[in-house]
Amino acid sequence: MMIPYMTLQKGRVRQMKNNKVALLLGAAGVMASALLISVMSVKNAPHRTGMVVFALGGKAQLRNTIEIPIEELDSLVMEYGSKNIKVYLTQDDHVTVKEYLYSDSPKATASVSYMENKEVVVTGTKMHSFVIFGFWGEGERIEVYVPEGSLAKLSLETRSGNITSEASCVREEGSLLLKAGSGNIKWSNVTAGSVFVEAGSGNVKLENIQGNLRVETGSGNITGNQISGKVRAQAGSGNITLKGISGSGSAQAGSGNVRLETNEVTGDIDLTTGSGNIYLELPRELEFYFQAETGSGNISTDFEDALSYNNRGNRAEGEVGEAQVDIQVHANSGNVRVAN
Repeated sequence: MMIPYMTLQKGRVRQMKNNKVALLLGAAGVMASALLISVMSVKNAPHRTGMVVFALGGKAQLRNTIEIPIEELDSLVMEYGSKNIKVYLTQDDHVTVKEYLYSDSPKATASVSYMENKEVVVTGTKMHSFVIFGFWGEGERIEVYVPEGSLAKLSLETRSGNITSEASCVREEGSLLLKAGSGNIKWSNVTAGSVFVEAGSGNVKLENIQGNLRVETGSGNITGNQISGKVRAQAGSGNITLKGISGSGSAQAGSGNVRLETNEVTGDIDLTTGSGNIYLELPRELEFYFQAETGSGNISTDFEDALSYNNRGNRAEGEVGEAQVDIQVHANSGNVRVAN
């Protein structure tokens, strides 16, 4: 039996309308679910206090600008809960902090405290932003503009954001402290007396750092390039890769690989991993005492003639030249490779 053409057309139109209704209902359901999850997240987090802001995507706007004359400032301490922090150099004679936020409420902006010894503390509010369909636009962030080499101390902390910069804003004898709870840290071009970097569950990437460096991650990787000074690196469950190192120090990984490539060694080196491999590259002219041990791995070096092994072959030691520094390498369940 033939079905009239007009009947077919009406059926198709009706089906298209039904599809559109289904899509609209589905989108509404997704939005409602996302909103419910966000509300339940806030409700089930009794340790969180402060404002809660819901945003349907979009772009965070400049809501607050803080200017601090450099003559009133030696140390800058900044603490935020869930914001990305970016630091830039400026030619101005003051430090500028710009807050890009979703909320235009005055309660959403940071407070500023002037302490003794020219220390200024900028504290972000305990405001939590939940973004639904945040597929476009830049999110909330804090931009900091600092004159080159002007600060004796710079301390930045964010609990769930990233910290990034290429600015040499600390004095040569000064200190730099960076801490991210669940975000990444990327910093380059620093000459300071001391640099401390800590990431709870994020990666750390450092480049062109001069000064004594201490860097720690809980479950992230550590990557460094062109670092001069005494280095202490520790990763709970991530890899440690340090290249172009001039100095001394230690690297310890709980369950990751350790790779250290040195340009110059001025002191002792100690590398340890629980369940990973170790690769160490030393200057050819270096004279040192060497000791390596593995639990269930192999030991390989470019100076085998200077070493003696135990019966199992998992422990080696010896002296290359007239030892001036100690090199110790320990891998519990991995291989050790040392090249010079």
